[in-house]
Amino acid sequence: GEWADFGYHTIRVGPATSSVRCLCIVASNIWAAYKNCIVVVDGESLQIVKVFAAHPRRDSQVRAVQWVGAGVWISIRLDSTLRMYHAHTFEHLQDVDIEPYVTKMLGTSRLDFSYMRTTALHISNRRLWIGTGTGVVISVPLSGTLEQKVETNDGKKSSNGPGGLVRVYSSNKDSKDDASSSGGGGGAFIPYCNLTQAQLSFHGHKDSVKFFLAVPGAPREVEDEQEAELRKMLVISGGDGYIDFRLGEENEPPITTKGVRARDMSHIIIWEVDAELPVISS
Repeated sequence: GEWADFGYHTIRVGPATSSVRCLCIVASNIWAAYKNCIVVVDGESLQIVKVFAAHPRRDSQVRAVQWVGAGVWISIRLDSTLRMYHAHTFEHLQDVDIEPYVTKMLGTSRLDFSYMRTTALHISNRRLWIGTGTGVVISVPLSGTLEQKVETNDGKKSSNGPGGLVRVYSSNKDSKDDASSSGGGGGAFIPYCNLTQAQLSFHGHKDSVKFFLAVPGAPREVEDEQEAELRKMLVISGGDGYIDFRLGEENEPPITTKGVRARDMSHIIIWEVDAELPVISS
């Protein structure tokens, strides 16, 4: 098809001084990120049904929105904390701060905390992929239950624990009741995030992670029926440069001629993971 300059529908979500940062389909609605707010638009009537603040500071900007089940994960520009909201009741369910976890895994010598922010977010096959401004990639399995609904950095524990800061704003029972009453496909699944189960990739980018892309692979031809239930999923990240965080750049030879080293050029990094059929992307 071709773009037409007539017959379009316009929805004004706010003053033109700020732009809509991203859109995400959530069940039958469209979530639009405008400044620090989420504007929920009905997908059929194209009417605004809900507006709520995803961050208390008005100068903040919602950067990415990802939906799965009855939960929507949101990242904020220049912020290391991820927030989850209920897809139907819009209730604030959980906060997760990734900064303590990354510091615990990589230490402070190789990290610039001014860039410890979430720059890319993606959900694929019930895993949350997080890209940071320092080029670090984290993969966290999403679970319908959360065993520890407490803050992991209280006064009795170190703030640098492996789980980082985790806040849950409603009980698991209440969340299930809300999800059941809301209806919709897969509404009973609340995608809680527990950083104690997170996996940090030592392969990353020298600069911020720009994007994620999930590509289902072809199913394997095997005789065993149980093995046939698995297929490959390729998750791709894009960004500037490549770095192995286990080695750093200390062992790299200096540049003697004019030009750009291969590791400083734009890279995509590909991870291969097993995924049960059918592959769930949202």
